[in-house]
Amino acid sequence: MENRPRILICDDEPSMSASMKAVLDTGNYRIQTTNSSRHALTLIHAESPDLVILDVMMPEMTGFDVLDAVDRECCNPAFIIVTGEASMDSAIKAMRKGASDYLRKPFEPDELSIRVENVLQQSRIKRENICVLAEKRQLENQLRQSQKMEAIGTLAGGIAHDFNNVLSIILGNAELALTDMPSDNVAHQNLEQILKASLRAREMIQQLLSFSRKEGSGCKPLRLNNTVTESLKLMRASLPTNISIERDICETECTAIADATQIHQVMFNLCTNASHAMEPDGGVLTVRLDPVTLDNAAVADMDLAPGNYARLVVADTGHGIDKDIIDRIFDPYFTTKATGKGTGMGLSVVHGIIKGNGGGIRVFSGPGRFTEFHLYLPRVDTIIDTEPTIFNQQHLPGGHEHILIVDDEEMLVDMMRQVLEQLGYTVSAHTNSTEALKAFCGCPQAYDLLITDMTMPGMTGTGLVKAVRAVRSDIPIILCTGFNEQIGQENSRSLGIQALIMKPVGMQQLAETILNVLGPQSTDRRKNPRFDAPKDTFVISRTHPYERFSLIDIGVSGLAYSHEMEPLQGHPSDQLAIMAPDGKIFISGIRCHHVSDIPAEIDNPSPEAGPARRGVCFEGLTMLQTELIDRFIQNHATKRLH
Repeated sequence: MENRPRILICDDEPSMSASMKAVLDTGNYRIQTTNSSRHALTLIHAESPDLVILDVMMPEMTGFDVLDAVDRECCNPAFIIVTGEASMDSAIKAMRKGASDYLRKPFEPDELSIRVENVLQQSRIKRENICVLAEKRQLENQLRQSQKMEAIGTLAGGIAHDFNNVLSIILGNAELALTDMPSDNVAHQNLEQILKASLRAREMIQQLLSFSRKEGSGCKPLRLNNTVTESLKLMRASLPTNISIERDICETECTAIADATQIHQVMFNLCTNASHAMEPDGGVLTVRLDPVTLDNAAVADMDLAPGNYARLVVADTGHGIDKDIIDRIFDPYFTTKATGKGTGMGLSVVHGIIKGNGGGIRVFSGPGRFTEFHLYLPRVDTIIDTEPTIFNQQHLPGGHEHILIVDDEEMLVDMMRQVLEQLGYTVSAHTNSTEALKAFCGCPQAYDLLITDMTMPGMTGTGLVKAVRAVRSDIPIILCTGFNEQIGQENSRSLGIQALIMKPVGMQQLAETILNVLGPQSTDRRKNPRFDAPKDTFVISRTHPYERFSLIDIGVSGLAYSHEMEPLQGHPSDQLAIMAPDGKIFISGIRCHHVSDIPAEIDNPSPEAGPARRGVCFEGLTMLQTELIDRFIQNHATKRLH
């Protein structure tokens, strides 16, 4: 019933007001009458009626005066002017002042009803058109913002390629210098700092690519302590200098399953809102992160399960949020900001990200004093080593194969050649992909491995790979790239690429990737030692997810496990997880392919080996996976196998 149109009737003759009300009372309207034009003006501003039926000739203010005095910013009702003049002058004047229709006295009751309904219908259509136009403008603004982000992403992608080449040169040459520098030399520590800075610069490039939506990091175990700190560093440059930032990031690791890009977006939206709330005088922006445990009572209003959470608090000393709108702030397109200040989507995006990650939000505000957003994300007990890894010179693997390197950056090619030659490899290096292909075609069997850049003038990396594969299909290939949208881990395999390395690449990663790619070619190639696995350690295979196989031995390049399955044909790929003796999954998602399938020793069976033994070689290990395997060997493996 409250949705009925509100009509105000104003006529200085009480009998006329009463008669019009009696006619309209048969309709579904809420009607109010007055005989004073000044009172009518007050009611228009206070009650915001949908329609005003207004007499022209009244003693205090004429109907024209009322039309002129209405504040259209405050309210904008439709008007029907009632006139007793025989000429059309009053009607024309009223229409020019904003009236929607007019009635000439005397009029029939049906005429009044029809005119009222027509004007109300026109008002509804006008309001709907205004909403459509507003939504259209909103969509146009979103499109322009999307185009800006696309332009930023394109620029970031171009910069990433060149900058990653520069970082590769810095990283590689610093590592080369470290191999000749005694550990007790002061310069040794300086070089290590250069390495750490280079690796952090690499992470920053990846963050920029993710933020520009050119590269999605996806949901994974994320140490919120570092992510929030990095966000604040990025935000500091964009916030006014009269806003001070107070941060209280706990030392305890707060790890959640989340997308780093989305967390950056949450921080950006909340900090930007806080900045606007503290204009123009500035204030204090407080960001706090701490681990909390919520019980049933604490999670009741957030639709969460009791448990351990990471709480992120973003608070400001701004104008606060009024109580009558605080429940609407997460609605899409709802905004209290002036035109051009906001889209009304920031907080709805924050709400969607947090709820999508199984979290919850609380908002506290004191109008004129402060606003606090409390965000809760489920905590997970996953160890993440966030410190950049410096290569271990003593355990750097090498070989004696002939490697063909192709990259258009001359300094990078020279650095990689020096690295690989120090590891014992024979290297042929080219800065022109066409010349490299010509050299390869001249003697295809002379090379054991091709390492090529992706983005090069003339023939690209994928073009070179296809041309080389056409000549010799069995040659292993490693593709290096600083940034590319078309090539990923999955589609690179369809092109015959064994490994994909993201620049900048260090000596450790390069050497281990080469070893992983070349390793399966020879059964007697075991550059890395293997270790006996303890009892009650198991392997879980993606191809047999409901079975556990006893782990026999393990190294950084592969492992062997017992099984009771049929022998496999060829070298099928698989994914494995390793279960530690305490029954917990120590590491998962290890990509591998089978390299051996040894039948059981029927005459002298070994209880530890089981009926049969299957060997696998790891492929495309991430740095984190490599470190976890090393940690597993250190914590659980027994004797070394020679």
